[in-house]
Amino acid sequence: MKKTTTKSDPWNDSQELPEVPETLTLSQEEVEALDLTKVEVSSVEDLKPNRQPSRKFSMAGLKGDFPTAKELEQFVFDETHVSLKLKGIDPETKYEIALAVLNGDEVDPAYITGANPYLDNTELIPEDPIRPIPARDPLLPKGEPMTVFHDFNVPHPDGDMRALDSKVVCQFKTYEDGTISYEIMGPLEKHEVGQKLDKYGRNRPEKFVWIDPRSGEQAIRYSNGQYTKMGQRLRTLMESKRVNRTQSFWSVWIDRDFTQFNQSSVENPWN
Repeated sequence: MKKTTTKSDPWNDSQELPEVPETLTLSQEEVEALDLTKVEVSSVEDLKPNRQPSRKFSMAGLKGDFPTAKELEQFVFDETHVSLKLKGIDPETKYEIALAVLNGDEVDPAYITGANPYLDNTELIPEDPIRPIPARDPLLPKGEPMTVFHDFNVPHPDGDMRALDSKVVCQFKTYEDGTISYEIMGPLEKHEVGQKLDKYGRNRPEKFVWIDPRSGEQAIRYSNGQYTKMGQRLRTLMESKRVNRTQSFWSVWIDRDFTQFNQSSVENPWN
């Protein structure tokens, strides 16, 4: 004889429901006793990580174990990840600063640096600073341009880079009053200069220099129709780049006839 089983039907009110075991109810005290992860928070300070050192350090211990500033800087860095610059200062002050950092106390920011004390600065390759980008031409309009065009194949202004056929990205903007501007956007490149042997006999660059063609936004043509010297050169360059037999990059993408352009948009905005 087959055993019949009754499937559960949640929509059948006449079907007998299985007995549900009684739910275990705990008091608030019992819940708190079971919640091992609960942390009492009474202020924002309670949310900050515990920065108190796990060990206590002493002045005598530091002086005995770390006789030089470099060794002391390295030990403090290992323990706290704080980089100190302690060379050349009073010996007693040097150990007082290190002890304060190790014990979690505040110190004068003048003695803190971001340098890694394990690095030998004499082995670091010097790097020329990046020059500031030239200021925008103050005679250019303040408003938004009507068109913006980017050419990615403008010859590099640096002679050595140009000899390697390097290109720069040049941005052209045309304003409503007829003003046209250009701005070299980059690229910014770091190059090695010279060669020398380090203390391990390996070849390394003497220094790094930045090849930075960025120009800031400068004028090609002002609203009165006057061209700058560089503007005349760039116009000649862009006119030499042809779109077709009768039109150039200059006439199509930069010095547009906005009257004709706007009229054609009115007649057929989908063209």
